[in-house]
Amino acid sequence: MRFERIFDDLEGRFEHQEREEMRAVAEDLARAERAQLSLADRLRGAGRSVLTLHVGTDLRLEGLVEEVGEAWVALRDPENSQRAVIPMPAVSLVQGLPARARPAEESLLSPLGLGSVLRAIARDRSIVRLETAAGRIMGRIAAVGADSLDVQSLPTGEHGAVPGSVRVTVAMAALLAVIPR
Repeated sequence: MRFERIFDDLEGRFEHQEREEMRAVAEDLARAERAQLSLADRLRGAGRSVLTLHVGTDLRLEGLVEEVGEAWVALRDPENSQRAVIPMPAVSLVQGLPARARPAEESLLSPLGLGSVLRAIARDRSIVRLETAAGRIMGRIAAVGADSLDVQSLPTGEHGAVPGSVRVTVAMAALLAVIPR
């Protein structure tokens, strides 16, 4: 009788230890999988959630994630349907981001680089507001290079070049957001 209780106790301890080891392994695997996720993967997982991206020190952009590249994200403002393009390195904080993620192969992934997206905006001749580390510029994107872009500034928001408009070169590293006007 006494040996049966001892064996039952040992068997219970063994089963408990086995469960604890499996739980620890599962947690380690989950942490390892999470460590491989990029911010782009997490943004793709946001689906149609409204997010607030904190860009730079005082710029907040709110919208639905429309498209995500490896180096940029496009948000669509649900109120006025404007699309803002934000370089990933400019994103400081994200509010409203769910814990789930989508791998790069799934929806919302764009194969385009940031330069390609900016060249498309330049082709449209859209007037944009560029938020940069040095301040705000209104104008049209005139040319896009590998690590910089030229903007024909339109100081008062007019549609064509006027006295006071200048061509400004912006380093991509200083670009915080491109927002249509």
